[in-house]
Amino acid sequence: MNIHATRGSVAAGDDVDAPHARDFTFPDGATLEQIVGGIADSSYLAKITGGQATWTVVSNIPVAVVAQQWSKPRMLPMVEDRRDKLEHRNGVLTLHFNYHAQIDPETVYKTFWGFRLNAI
Repeated sequence: MNIHATRGSVAAGDDVDAPHARDFTFPDGATLEQIVGGIADSSYLAKITGGQATWTVVSNIPVAVVAQQWSKPRMLPMVEDRRDKLEHRNGVLTLHFNYHAQIDPETVYKTFWGFRLNAI
């Protein structure tokens, strides 16, 4: 399975390569949690001094929260049931990692957990 990821910048000097596009390959049938976790475990996401960067992962819908201080991502409810809503371009799943500085990841998770989109 091919994944195209982009991420936000963490500092002005990081803007040089924005949107930080990178392609990943995962085995067919990989779960979203495995994909997001694999990307989080790679060197793709910028690490910040202090070790408390918070990211949300989106693909048309909110997918997960990733925190530098967490050992694994926290998937948002019912994402696996809504895989058909995720953004694909030419058969490639696209994911974007939004940087939320050092905002408490638990607060970010609780905010997105209650987030609702119109079902169109």
